[in-house]
Amino acid sequence: MSTYCMRRISVKELSRGVLIAFEGIDGSGKTTQIEKIARLLRKHTYPVTVTHEPNHNSKWGQLIQKKVKKHREEVTPEVELEWYLKDREWDLNQNILPALEQKHIVLVDRYYLSNAAYQGALDIFSPEYVLQKNSFAQKPDLWILLDVTVQLGQSRIRERDKQNEDQLELADYQEKVRQNYKQLAKMDIGGKIEWVDASGEEEELTQILTNLILEFLKEF
Repeated sequence: MSTYCMRRISVKELSRGVLIAFEGIDGSGKTTQIEKIARLLRKHTYPVTVTHEPNHNSKWGQLIQKKVKKHREEVTPEVELEWYLKDREWDLNQNILPALEQKHIVLVDRYYLSNAAYQGALDIFSPEYVLQKNSFAQKPDLWILLDVTVQLGQSRIRERDKQNEDQLELADYQEKVRQNYKQLAKMDIGGKIEWVDASGEEEELTQILTNLILEFLKEF
């Protein structure tokens, strides 16, 4: 009777959890890159947790998604902002903070910078006001801002065959959002900020971002 011994793969242990937030206009490639980077980091034996906002598992995230899909204009910007804040609080308590306590790398697809950039482009709230409303949120260790032109972002959305007519994907609105991101990147928003040109080939961008993150993780 043979005995098989399985080699135990040791997981890299960080000194503490690390929160990395990915931001950018629609079509910048955040979700695709996060999925690829998470796989690569796990191959390097890092413990990784991925989450996204709005989160489809929270009732607040579900309300936001219904609003986007059904164009519920009766929802005021004030109420919608409150939904985002409640969704973020839920995500922090259910996903982000527990994973950080376990010393995971947490990759979040959109965070409070999205609130400031997108809702700040409605000409109702200033980006600074939205940041202040999010002061309760855990500050990321690293922000990765993926930058593409609005034209490129829109073309990528069309290629996915998921284009909708919601204002979040209208070109003029997206340009305001992009300019807000540029303004916010110059402000003290907590954590290190990396502004990355995301207009190149997908695989090349994945390698650039993975190398950037692996270098950053040496601090921990």
